[in-house]
Amino acid sequence: MKTDPPEMADFRRLQQRLETMFEDASDGPVTVVVVPSLTLHADELRKIPGAVHFEQRLLFEFQLLRRPGTRLVYATSRPVSPEIVDYAMSLVPPLSSADVTDRLCLLDCGDDSALPLSEKILRRPDLIRRVRAAIPDPARAYLVVFNSTPLERELAVRLGIPLFACDPDLAGLGTKSGGRKLFKGAGVPVLDGFEDLGSEEDLVRALTRLKSGNPGLRKAVVKLNDSFAGAGNAIFSYEGAPETDLESWIAERMATQLTAPGDTWLTFREKFRKMGGVVECFLDARVLRSPSAQLELDPRGGVRILSTHDQVLGGASGQTFVGCLFPAREAYRLRVQELATSAGRELARAGVVGQLSVDFVVDEDEPERVYALEINLRMGGATAPYMFSHGLLDGRYDEETGTYLVPDGSPRYYVTSDRIQDDAFRSLSCADLVEIAAREDMAYDPATRTGAFYYALGALPEFGKLGVVAIGTSRDDAQRRYDTLVGTLRAIAASARLHVSAR
Repeated sequence: MKTDPPEMADFRRLQQRLETMFEDASDGPVTVVVVPSLTLHADELRKIPGAVHFEQRLLFEFQLLRRPGTRLVYATSRPVSPEIVDYAMSLVPPLSSADVTDRLCLLDCGDDSALPLSEKILRRPDLIRRVRAAIPDPARAYLVVFNSTPLERELAVRLGIPLFACDPDLAGLGTKSGGRKLFKGAGVPVLDGFEDLGSEEDLVRALTRLKSGNPGLRKAVVKLNDSFAGAGNAIFSYEGAPETDLESWIAERMATQLTAPGDTWLTFREKFRKMGGVVECFLDARVLRSPSAQLELDPRGGVRILSTHDQVLGGASGQTFVGCLFPAREAYRLRVQELATSAGRELARAGVVGQLSVDFVVDEDEPERVYALEINLRMGGATAPYMFSHGLLDGRYDEETGTYLVPDGSPRYYVTSDRIQDDAFRSLSCADLVEIAAREDMAYDPATRTGAFYYALGALPEFGKLGVVAIGTSRDDAQRRYDTLVGTLRAIAASARLHVSAR
């Protein structure tokens, strides 16, 4: 979408307010408008069943209501059920729905279509008027989004408030090519590879050069510049590659040796031509770890580490995010934090603001060798678990140790996934889930600051899918709590299926 010059000028003026607001966050009431639109390429959206339910992942923003005088406007495609609102509110002690009736405004489009939420709102002048009416003072308000595109920029201008997210003009820094170049400029190690590729011929040449420079290489990763949660990654196998005429061999085998989940070679090739992408070595290790770091960049150029974690990857090629363990393993945790901070400072110098993450890869046998993979200039799959947990634990992330410390100084760990799915779960209500956790003595306990809670519940009735976070006093304790609750849910689902089949 092309943005006209007057709109750009208006956007720049609005963005100048952010720095003033962040200099003194206590200077009067603030209104935060949350538009959790999953604004992605249509082909990528089609790979995410029930993408509309991603809009409920930002319910952790309810935590902002703990600050007296803060108002929250939360817009969605479809109404959020009252029981989910109440449950999300229960994760923000000591608030309740009754406490914030006058400071929480929930709005929806009444539209289940596959369009991004931001586009739906822009198409509804009446809804824009309702959002603006819910903002007492636009000079003390800002917009929060899941990811930022020209649609979100236009929405900020239409609402007359700044956008606390990356300016879409800087989006190139978050592409796979842009990320590799930024890492190199910041002195952050990357795997051997090539960026700024745009054609099949580029791809063949890059794969040839990569293998020639790394004779023992068995696989390469091909990534679309603009993709989500690993869905745009493909693996190329060099198995059987000859020592001579390698380029011809690769060109002839692209259709069979390159595999991408959800894509044929023809569809992937077409997307590669449109988006461009990169090729890099696949780190072949006995045990491969995929740590990541979440950061927040403020409008004054400050860089703050929110967390590090180990990603749990799955899918057909092992490239898709399915969950994580917090914090990242001790052997490389501080190195990940250090490199992510270096990348964050480079991004801040370029003018990036908002929440983002940096992904890495590590060979567990050589934990000192950490390689950066990509920059996600948006919130991600690990954002909601961390922010909900932070709100419950009411502690702080300790950068010296890379751990999360609760008020008594002891650390907490968690294990999470939002891909817990079974058709039988569709019959469960939010109240059922709460009762199950309580019955198994697995519910979060504010006295011990341990236990489990749920999130991403919007997809439960339609897809039987939900998220679980289990908090413990050690990694093993958190894993045990997670396994116990998820195992109980699986057993209940199996029992339900058995009951149905016996009827």
